[in-house]
Amino acid sequence: MSTPVSLGDRHLGPGEPCSLGSAAPSGSYPRGVADEILTGEGVALQISAASVITRAGAWLLDAVATGLVLVGLPALLIYVLMAVVFLVVPITVETLTHGRSLGKAVFGLQVIRDDGGPIRLRHAAVRALVGFFELWLLLGGLAFVTSMLNDRGKRVGDYLAGTYVARMRGVRSTVAPLGLPFELAGWVAVTDIRPLPDGLAMRARQFLSRAHQFPPAVRHRLGLRLAAQLELFVAPAPPFGTYPEPFIAAVLFERRRREQAAFDRTRPRLMVQLAGIETLPYGIPDPES
Repeated sequence: MSTPVSLGDRHLGPGEPCSLGSAAPSGSYPRGVADEILTGEGVALQISAASVITRAGAWLLDAVATGLVLVGLPALLIYVLMAVVFLVVPITVETLTHGRSLGKAVFGLQVIRDDGGPIRLRHAAVRALVGFFELWLLLGGLAFVTSMLNDRGKRVGDYLAGTYVARMRGVRSTVAPLGLPFELAGWVAVTDIRPLPDGLAMRARQFLSRAHQFPPAVRHRLGLRLAAQLELFVAPAPPFGTYPEPFIAAVLFERRRREQAAFDRTRPRLMVQLAGIETLPYGIPDPES
């Protein structure tokens, strides 16, 4: 037996057609009616088509954003170019040339550290960053005033980086001969000096030849550091109260004297060996003699 279907306030009898109002034509939907889309998870979504007004507003925002990009792109390229010209290039040039840019090379100048050593990437970066403000943005006014107030002509970037510009043209690289301080002659004659590492001996020799160029505080600090390293290779220790530089000079002088004396003792034997090498064996006469 068929059961009547309830529709609103009335019942449909068996065989009576179900009418839900006038059906829309195939392929056309009333404006504002939502479409039902079934997702892969089995969830029904009610989605309605966008209106012309909202689509026009979205396009207008996209057009404005595109215009801002087109307008701001040249400005961005200018900033990138400025960073390359004013920062990257000076840092790279001063790092690779150890402080000799084109202009400094023409005038015989070089950027060096306060202790006289060559600059590195850190020093060049600080000089370039600070120089962008004091040289370019302030047209060099701050750098000029600062340079006039100190004897080394240091600008703000030099103070922060620990550098200064030195005139290198006409400077001859002369190394003063080693001498034995008379107050250490008795001590060094009975001192056992072990072989020194080549790097330590070279640093000590360079320090003695350039000590007069260092500021007093830097000179004293470097001397103490080198003297402490050299003291590990000598026994007994130098007399109490010995200054670093005379101690370094005495050690290097005695080291060279002993090496020269050892070479002089072995030289006759070496000469005999060299003479034997030049003589042909078995009494064969030398065709060139």
